Amino acid sequence: MSVEIPKYSPIVVSVLLVGASVWMGLTAFPHFEDGLRFMVRETAYASTTFYLLAYYARPLLNLTASDVARALVRTRRQIGLAAALAHTVHFGAVVSWLRFTGERVDIITVVFGGLGFVAFWLMAATSNDISVKWLGAHWKRLHRYCLHYIWIIFMQTYLGDAFDQPWYWVFVALLAVGLAMRIKIFMSLRPTAAVI
Repeated sequence: MSVEIPKYSPIVVSVLLVGASVWMGLTAFPHFEDGLRFMVRETAYASTTFYLLAYYARPLLNLTASDVARALVRTRRQIGLAAALAHTVHFGAVVSWLRFTGERVDIITVVFGGLGFVAFWLMAATSNDISVKWLGAHWKRLHRYCLHYIWIIFMQTYLGDAFDQPWYWVFVALLAVGLAMRIKIFMSLRPTAAVI
């Protein structure tokens, strides 16, 4: 049975999710700071979820050849754009929260966390046929590096808070399983050493 995901539905869902998060953050909390914190948290969850769908798509297809995996691969570009959209709104919420609260962030977080946003934007900006043709083999390298750098940022973020927020272990586990699948495929594709 074939599974079809409407081409632009991930982007539409992302707009609805982050739109609802912003609306609730601005209207459902008596204190503006609490609303901003809500927006930061919920937009992060949305971007992580779309990221995981894109991260799982190809290895899931290689390992299972399922119709669901094929549908994810066919719409992986739109899923990635949905993740970038949510993460861009997340960036705006983080900046707003920092400006409102006056909280200072250490330079390491600014640099490495900031590079995570840049990685999302680089992939989004080059998720088109023109960029694929223009960059050639460099396109795959760029997306591979950015994809795994974002994995590191997400893992560090959720693992660092998992002991205070136990359900973050769900994201930690999903990230770990996604990486494990990719490692399994990578190892299976390595040429077998000749026996001497």
